[in-house]
Amino acid sequence: MKALVMIGLVAMSSIALANGSGGGGGGGGGSGGGNPTSQTTITVNTSTMNTSDGMGSASEQNFATNAGTFTSSNTQDQTFSATNSYISNHSSHGGHATQNMASNAGGPGLYTTTYQLAVFTNSGAINSATNGAQAIQNFASNTNCITCLNSMSDSHH
Repeated sequence: MKALVMIGLVAMSSIALANGSGGGGGGGGGSGGGNPTSQTTITVNTSTMNTSDGMGSASEQNFATNAGTFTSSNTQDQTFSATNSYISNHSSHGGHATQNMASNAGGPGLYTTTYQLAVFTNSGAINSATNGAQAIQNFASNTNCITCLNSMSDSHH
């Protein structure tokens, strides 16, 4: 069983901005991969809670993050900022809880050059697991697929 609860006391904004022009004609050659992007998430006076319970369930929070399958060359900047905010993620009874903030989580993340910044001011981030569950937390980091739980395929970690 999966429960997702998000409570915003003021506002939480997540912005993805594409750099460069979106157009472009013909051409074709080159290294490919599209235009680099910047990911920014800012929380102010906000409480974000996520919970999962039961075998195979997942509670996943991604802020300014690439998770799972993504093209590693497309993201240039990842910034997460929390001010007067509380971020909680919990899983129990065999579930998985992951939190990724300004991170690349997945196979391509290990080979990505990205400027990553996570800033907490008067804030807390709690990720917990009980009764055989897993909790994984990444801040301004690149990590392998042990945190790629967004698809919850039948893989066990």
